[in-house]
Amino acid sequence: MSEQSATKTKTKSEDSENMDPVHVVRKGAIAASVWKRQSPSGFAYYDFSLSRSWKSMSSEKMGYSRNFFDNNHADLVEVIQLASAWISKQRSAEAGSEPTILAA
Repeated sequence: MSEQSATKTKTKSEDSENMDPVHVVRKGAIAASVWKRQSPSGFAYYDFSLSRSWKSMSSEKMGYSRNFFDNNHADLVEVIQLASAWISKQRSAEAGSEPTILAA
């Protein structure tokens, strides 16, 4: 196995532990999946990805896309605002739950 292949395999197995989003916001066909991640230096953070669900009229096939139409604008704005608000609330809650170090 080449070094590049080994790196890809390692990354996939590490990501498999955290494959589910910690929160999902939906509005119509638009969804924001919120993820809790950790940088290589150990810094934990949240981010989100956007998707649009679709269904083929001819084959009844269903799926998700990362591409959007102009008529998705209002739902995209609302989902982004809700996901951002949820992340802010989580960060505030986590900051409040961290142990406080008292000066002597």
